[in-house]
Amino acid sequence: MAAPDLEGLWDELNRGRVWECSLRDPKWHLDGLQSGENVYIDPRSSILEILIHELIHRRHPRLGERTVTKAARKLFAGMNEQDKQRWWRRYSALKRKGVPVEIGDE
Repeated sequence: MAAPDLEGLWDELNRGRVWECSLRDPKWHLDGLQSGENVYIDPRSSILEILIHELIHRRHPRLGERTVTKAARKLFAGMNEQDKQRWWRRYSALKRKGVPVEIGDE
């Protein structure tokens, strides 16, 4: 499997189904969540890094949490300001506002 890259994740972002909403869980602090085809981003955190993280989960569902976290940090750190602005504009245009997502005890 190829390592996640920004170009592939850009395609993933353009698929949409990105929601900005509070995420509440009784046990965990969540900055983002990928569930099925939906990506949920809690606006209280570093949105772009979390967005990249969750898009990697959606694009590469077999990667573990530690691998995804490392890849997202590396990709985000490698972005220049122009890249960040481009991603922010696209995220802002695509995101939908949602009601808080309650994560239950599963």
